Amino acid sequence: MNFKKNDVFIYPTDTVWGIGCSLYSEEGYAQIAEIKNTAKNKPLSVMFSSVHDIFSSFRFPEEVTLDWLEDFFKLETTLGLPLVSAKIKIPKWATAESDYISLRCLDSEIIKSIYNEIKTPFFTTSLNLTGEPPITTLNEARQFHIAHASSTHLIEGQNLKELSGFSSTIIFLNENLNFEIKREGRRVDEVKNHLMKLFC
Repeated sequence: MNFKKNDVFIYPTDTVWGIGCSLYSEEGYAQIAEIKNTAKNKPLSVMFSSVHDIFSSFRFPEEVTLDWLEDFFKLETTLGLPLVSAKIKIPKWATAESDYISLRCLDSEIIKSIYNEIKTPFFTTSLNLTGEPPITTLNEARQFHIAHASSTHLIEGQNLKELSGFSSTIIFLNENLNFEIKREGRRVDEVKNHLMKLFC
């Protein structure tokens, strides 16, 4: 792929097509906002390629195990954690005024290949203009790339799985195991049941 530091890229997730750049690229972060026609200080989720990386990059309550996290991220989810729990450097501009950072993790060869190329976690948000539906097909992603983001990389991959078309369920969890559902995705009931396992 041969990415440069500030490159922006388009790629498939498990739910919809996404657009992202390195966690440490303020230029790429601003370009994504310009492409999507959204506020430049809107916090974006951050993608990791493995649960092990997340587990080593943040402090968790002892009830949150590696196995629990692995199962959690299989449910089309985003996990919000307090910024103070981060062991890695999070740029101040990356989270705007929020005290939380939102994390995603997918078991995907495309995600792993991006991660291996740029050597950092990367921002992830839905590929669409603000106010329009997220993009769910390769053909739509190609059209968007040509019309709105021709300077970015389009990563098509091979043997793409059908995307669910639904937004992820967003859960904010703090160090006291208090959680808040910020957005309900299609598997929210499974997510709720999984959260209850923390209290067993």
